[in-house]
Amino acid sequence: MADLNQYQDFNNIGSWPLPGKIVFILIGMLVVLGLGYYFDTSEQLNELESKGKKQEQLLSDYKREYEKAVNLDAYREQMAEMKETFKGLLEQLPKNTEIPGLLDEISYAASGAGVELLSHKYLNETKKQFYIEKPIEIVATGSFHQIADFVSRISKLPRIVTLHGFTISAAGGGQRNANSTISSGETLSFSVLAKTYRYESEEG
Repeated sequence: MADLNQYQDFNNIGSWPLPGKIVFILIGMLVVLGLGYYFDTSEQLNELESKGKKQEQLLSDYKREYEKAVNLDAYREQMAEMKETFKGLLEQLPKNTEIPGLLDEISYAASGAGVELLSHKYLNETKKQFYIEKPIEIVATGSFHQIADFVSRISKLPRIVTLHGFTISAAGGGQRNANSTISSGETLSFSVLAKTYRYESEEG
C-alpha cells in the first residue's frame, strides 16, 4: 500500500513517485482546461449559439424575400387589377362640377317613372375619412309602382347614389307602416334622403 505521507510535501513535488506526479499533472491539466472553458470557451459557445439564431433569422428573411421575388409578377398584376378597380370606383363618384348634372339625372328618373317631384334641396355636406358625403332631400308623390320604378332608376344611375330614410304616407296624410295595405293606383306622398359622394382629394 502506497505511503500517502510522501504526497503531502507540495514544496518538493519532484521527489514524489511517478504515479503521484502523473495524477498531479492530470489534475492540473483538468483545472486549466476547466478554467479555460469557463472564461473563454463558454463565451464562444454562447456567441456561436447567438450567431446560429441570427443565421436562422437571416435564412427565414431570405426565404420570405425569395418567395416575394418569385411571385413579383403575380403581385404586380394583382396591384394593377386593384388600381383599375379603385379607379372604376372613383369614376362612379361625382365631381363638384357634376353635382348639378346628377340632380338632373334624378329629375329625369322621377319623370320617367311618372313620379312628381314636390321639392328637393341640398343639406349640409358631411366629411368622412376618405370622401365627402352630399345629402339631397327629396319629397314627391306617385303610386306604389311609380315609386318602385323611381327607386329602380336611381339604382341604375352611372354615379353612386344611395337612398336612406324612406317614408311613405297617403297623399291626404297619415304615415304608412309595414302592415298597411296600399292599392296599386293610390297616390302616395314619400320622402327620401338621397346621398351621393365624392373623393376627398378633389377638395385640394
